[in-house]
Amino acid sequence: MRVQSNSHKGDSLSMKDPISFVEEKVKERAKETSNIKSAIIFDMDFKPPRILIRSELNKVTNDLADYVNLNLPRHIIIYGSKGSGKTLSALTIASAFKESKSIPFFYVNARENPTSIKIYRKLTRIDSRGHDIDEVKSKFDSMLSGKSIVILDEVDFLQDYDILYHLTRHTRANLILLTQKVYWYKDMNDESVKSSLQPDHIVFHEYSSEEIREILKMRADEGLNKYDKESLGLLSAMLVRDYRSDARIGIKALEIIGRLNEWDDDSVRAALKQAYVEVEGETLKNLGDRDLLILAALIKNQDTNRAYSEVSASGNMLLRGVSKSTFFQSVNYLQNLGLITLIKKKIGRYYTMESQILLSDESIVLGELRKRI
Repeated sequence: MRVQSNSHKGDSLSMKDPISFVEEKVKERAKETSNIKSAIIFDMDFKPPRILIRSELNKVTNDLADYVNLNLPRHIIIYGSKGSGKTLSALTIASAFKESKSIPFFYVNARENPTSIKIYRKLTRIDSRGHDIDEVKSKFDSMLSGKSIVILDEVDFLQDYDILYHLTRHTRANLILLTQKVYWYKDMNDESVKSSLQPDHIVFHEYSSEEIREILKMRADEGLNKYDKESLGLLSAMLVRDYRSDARIGIKALEIIGRLNEWDDDSVRAALKQAYVEVEGETLKNLGDRDLLILAALIKNQDTNRAYSEVSASGNMLLRGVSKSTFFQSVNYLQNLGLITLIKKKIGRYYTMESQILLSDESIVLGELRKRI
């Protein structure tokens, strides 16, 4: 008896007309995402026309208003955890001063441009190595000869302070420095920079559930066709309780729930967990293998000396021969990223540095490691 093969059935399924296949997929996805009114609203780089005017912005705006009226810079350092609105608030207020008072502003991220020379070149757009640094600085000074606002984000990644000294001594720019590290300025070892900077220190507190709810409501009004107000309240409360009021995670979770258009409690919890993995997972994806392994060691041993002992004894080729100074450079880098914080702890007569992990779900570190190693 001859048995007929069914392989042709599978072949026929995979040999659809490409145009029909694409059109079907577009219609299918359009139906699944029909509740999304404007996807750009949920982009992490989107700057909404309205923002939450938090109480700390009164001091920021007062300082900049004095700068406009008195022509004397009032430099500002804004401290705050990830997702506390530092960057969005600074850019929005600077944009408002540009529009209403014709004060230009410039923005640079110090993690992406960690040296003064890179910042000079970034702002002047003189990337060619053929230009002498004095020529670059000359153009830089001419750009900032009048009133202007310079925002340096993640300033704790700066590897030198020449840019701060130069801005405060040779230009009339008003600096806004953004950092997660509360002790960054205190730990700065350049007194000449401190003397000329003399900043106002402004701490952005973690958002309350009411503030988070207002932020998410703004995004929902602009980005979704339908949403459930009670679910926004649950989402806000859980974000404050479990995810350190990180607005980035809340906005991503709102997009996930909005796409599904399912607003029950289980959907809110699942969306928050997925959003957390996507937002924090992006940071982990950008870590080098050695930094990721050291982070895993710190999760296992919060005492940094014990963690280093484990790292130095590891048979992993990536960790072989890692010196103590290299290990602590990586630890400081992880702290700058907001993944850990270091606390001095006394044990007997001696002090040690203990790491506190700032990840709400430490398992994502092991998950990232499994993908790579």
